[in-house]
Amino acid sequence: MPERPYTRDQAWLLPPSLDELIPADHVVRFIASFVESLDLSALKLTPVQAMGAPAYPAEVLLAAWIYGFMLRVRSSRKIEVAAREHLPLLWLLGGHRPDHATLARFVRANRGAMKALFRQTVKTAVRVGLVDFALQAVDGTKVSTLSRDKILSGRDLEALGQKTDEAIARLEQGIAAEEASGEGGQAPRLPKELTDARRLREQVQAARREVEKREAERTAAHEGAVDAQTGEPRGPQVHLADPQAVLVKGRHGFVVGYNAQAVVDSKAQIMVGAEVVASATDTASLLPMLQEAEESSGRRAEVSVADAGYHSAQNVAAVEGTERAVYMADPALRRTGRSPEDWAYHKDHFTYDAATDTYICPQGRMLRYAFSMKQKGHAQATKRVYECHACAGCPARAVCTRDQSGRRIHIGPHDEELKRHRAELRSAAVKELLKRRSSIVEPVFAMLREHQGLIRFLRRGLDNVRAEWHLLTAAYNLLKVWRLHWRLVIRTASA
Repeated sequence: MPERPYTRDQAWLLPPSLDELIPADHVVRFIASFVESLDLSALKLTPVQAMGAPAYPAEVLLAAWIYGFMLRVRSSRKIEVAAREHLPLLWLLGGHRPDHATLARFVRANRGAMKALFRQTVKTAVRVGLVDFALQAVDGTKVSTLSRDKILSGRDLEALGQKTDEAIARLEQGIAAEEASGEGGQAPRLPKELTDARRLREQVQAARREVEKREAERTAAHEGAVDAQTGEPRGPQVHLADPQAVLVKGRHGFVVGYNAQAVVDSKAQIMVGAEVVASATDTASLLPMLQEAEESSGRRAEVSVADAGYHSAQNVAAVEGTERAVYMADPALRRTGRSPEDWAYHKDHFTYDAATDTYICPQGRMLRYAFSMKQKGHAQATKRVYECHACAGCPARAVCTRDQSGRRIHIGPHDEELKRHRAELRSAAVKELLKRRSSIVEPVFAMLREHQGLIRFLRRGLDNVRAEWHLLTAAYNLLKVWRLHWRLVIRTASA
């Protein structure tokens, strides 16, 4: 079989045009078109000065970051290399080759603009018909920033701070003695040990402030937690390198990181809402994410679904009085499937008599009001406790209660809303909607992790991580628009 000859020494007979080497439907042409269509003043992009040279155009640096995040290139150093070697990126940047420091400063200076950029991608997807608002799914994924091996408690930080202060005092005394003896030389400068110690002290102080803040805002998840070794209440823990990060359960166990939230539309799996929270649980994110999706897309979804991590009495009550159709998987119904005989004596099947303020169980026995108690994690909410004193000899006692003193039920302020919500979840239509939830949102997280390289967040601090997440989700949406709309339009026009 004949082979084609080749040589690496062949010179161009005519000057090549870089534009001719980029296909008409290439993604960089779409990025260029998208960035040029943006109102950069509305995004409030801040240009950054290159070292000893004029500033790069903001749209050039923004396009570089978008394209990098599409290709799993999420660090400024790697984008700097790609700007010299990657042909499409050379075209996209118009021949500019920004250094990594300029690229990093641009992202830092425009952290807030990344959310506006994400919203612009949502509006673009809506405009081209990739969002139909029929069904949207809310979910979160835990993403690490650091390993948990250096996470510290308030007591650990106090001890470390004391050791650091002592080390700084010794170093300062040594410098003072050296200066007094005249042995310091003509150009005195702080030794590296002292500079590092002072930097460590600043980190410790920032971490202690975060611990104090979390201690003051302890949630139900922290209340009652006890250290297995000391038997004392377990307080919040932080990482010196990123005090705002929290301990979250990821795919490979517990790590220090953040909870990345998303709302995904079912038609083309466009992300219509994106945010990052420093919380190990999803419950408090439901209403803010629904609102975020509505503001980003300009319209409310007909139906929204979420998994059991978002279920709470407060969330059920909050969405019931609105025009939203929101369904959250109920953990109580999951337990019902495992033991249906116990569900027959769930408190939902007890009948309330308002005239006597009593409940009647399925066996016809009466439960009277006994006392009220504070609801865990909600200082303003209380539960009313009702007790039955006629359980002796009841044929259903073995399945109704194991309490020797008789059956007791706790009635919260939103129990009626929970009961109505459970009734809706039992319908075949809602069950089918909840089954679709994972097929809507889980592939999106898989794309972000496997194709766009979201193994962990590369930045530290909540504001920096939010900017990274919004840039990543914006790149994801633009890839969807390019594949499902723009590329087809270009190919049709050129056919």
